[in-house]
Amino acid sequence: MFILQQDLEEKKDITIRGVNKALYNAFTAYSKKQGLSAGEAFNVITTISLRQPWRAHSFRRHKPPIRMGIKPEIISNMEQLVVTKKDLTAAGEKTMFLFRNIRKLVFTEDIDPQTLLKHVKMIQKSNVTFPKDIPKIIQLGLTFKKPFYKHPTNKEELKDITIRNVSVQLYDELLSKAKEQNKKTGELFSEILAHNLSVFEISEEVHSLGGREFLIISYEESLTVSRKDLEMLGERGVFFYKIKRLVFIKDVTPELFLKSVLKIVKCQEVILPTNIPRLIVLSRVVDCLKTNIT
Repeated sequence: MFILQQDLEEKKDITIRGVNKALYNAFTAYSKKQGLSAGEAFNVITTISLRQPWRAHSFRRHKPPIRMGIKPEIISNMEQLVVTKKDLTAAGEKTMFLFRNIRKLVFTEDIDPQTLLKHVKMIQKSNVTFPKDIPKIIQLGLTFKKPFYKHPTNKEELKDITIRNVSVQLYDELLSKAKEQNKKTGELFSEILAHNLSVFEISEEVHSLGGREFLIISYEESLTVSRKDLEMLGERGVFFYKIKRLVFIKDVTPELFLKSVLKIVKCQEVILPTNIPRLIVLSRVVDCLKTNIT
């Protein structure tokens, strides 16, 4: 585990009222799968959400750690930031950046798609302006999109939970964040579950990729992908998750599909050209409601 034990030594049992029942059940099931108690899992998921969001792949114990590429330099909590090509390249060829919680983030027009892909790992919770020539697939893949969460009002969908051996410090941070956002603790914890369980699910699917960098495109209504789109990605792969309608144009070759499309998971409808081999479709398209080959 990546959490330093000395930071979390003081523990206590907690009760949180009004937690989304379905999400909590999924959380406990996933925790057991990873060999964690509910308290340990609470400590992990709150640390990820409140302190270290770039470590969302670390929800594991008895399995080898997932390597998700280069560890980024974190730039966060700014009102405004203008980033030039020189800014991105000055720190070296292998340096990547994660931008988070920036009210207005502007990438200048001198930044080309290749530079952006090489040096920007992810953008979270920021209002971003990209250069005009950056393809949509790159913009979507770099700006991590979380699912919209609406807390249930039906009491049948909620439950009061008790978790043992929770970090006092992390629980206090959760209470403070709930107060800051004018939310009940159960609502905020449910929101944390909604936003992070999908990331854990994605990390499980890509754990075999080693250190390869990839984009995640998720929660789009509709997306059409062409050969040109995939070629623009260079060496970075792409992971499609929970897209309602995902269409690959017929000019996408089997070789390019194999190189660039890592997984397509839990999409409602996927449309693929007939030249993509059947066994590759069965391997890369996972838990999708409807897959058409045309």
